Amino acid sequence: MIDSLLLNLNDDELFYRSYFEATKNSGTLKKFLRSMNVDEARRRHLIIPELLPENISYQMNDDEYFSPDDPRNVFISPHNRYTPAFTHRHVFFEIAYVYSGHCTQNISTKRVKFSEGDFIFIAPGIYHTMEVFDDQSIIFNILIRKGTFHQMFLPLAKGKDIQSRFFREGLYNSHKIEYLSYHTGGSMKEFMRKIYAEHLTNDEYSDQIQIGMLITMTAEIMRGFHDTMSCSYSQDDIQNDEGFAVLGYIQERNGMLNLADIAGHFGFSESHCSRLIKNTTGMSFSDWKKLLRVRRAENMLMNTNMTISEISSSLATRIQRHSYGFSGKCCTLRRENTASR
Repeated sequence: MIDSLLLNLNDDELFYRSYFEATKNSGTLKKFLRSMNVDEARRRHLIIPELLPENISYQMNDDEYFSPDDPRNVFISPHNRYTPAFTHRHVFFEIAYVYSGHCTQNISTKRVKFSEGDFIFIAPGIYHTMEVFDDQSIIFNILIRKGTFHQMFLPLAKGKDIQSRFFREGLYNSHKIEYLSYHTGGSMKEFMRKIYAEHLTNDEYSDQIQIGMLITMTAEIMRGFHDTMSCSYSQDDIQNDEGFAVLGYIQERNGMLNLADIAGHFGFSESHCSRLIKNTTGMSFSDWKKLLRVRRAENMLMNTNMTISEISSSLATRIQRHSYGFSGKCCTLRRENTASR
């Protein structure tokens, strides 16, 4: 049933197909554009670069798909076939799955063709396009709210391979690997069909079920199809492992560290630690710590019954305890220093 539903072109796709055919001849295109109802096209938010360039979103934020009033964290939709290719980027990770047929994407400066069974993970902030110009190709776009993605895929960022590095860069806002792709053939097709069916159900349980299914699916892809993986990997593009080691150490301790703690642990100077953090994340050490606290607060909001006031108080207490040295050896040293004055 889902397959037949997906194969039928919707009203927007029928329009885009006519538009695509018209673009093959300049005279035909001019006639087609003159015959259009621009107000109706604007209302439907159709992508028509010649007439409505303002309808093109080059930068897509969470609120494009996830409104504050919508509790969903996952958005899944078939890509509208024949949509004019336009360059855009997201603040969140995008997963594209070629359910049938094929597609072409321009990812940053690379033009890549994908075929049935391919999963493509595109990092946030990477400019790309999508080209699907036939009736039979069905491409799913899977979008995950930015904060939710960080929580879902943190365990996958702890390995030493390129796959883990890709997710780790996403967590650390440093996207040197622009995309990963896996060729799974038809083995994940039924799983993807179930996820989409859950998305269409859209009841009070669907969102959590989809999150669990996506975590399972991604882990299975990484484990079972790592030998089919391709990516934008270049040895020159990868940040020094020291930077990721430092960030991992900070993350494991929920950001409750200062530069002296980090430098002491790794045997680096404080200035070297600060430079590694800046080069890897694009942020200062203090800004990175603030971001970690925000993510921790988001996690507590979603996974505990604590109020905003209680969460704020809890985080403030942790920071205060760390500031006064109530943590093992640091505490002892500071008390000794205080007593010797």
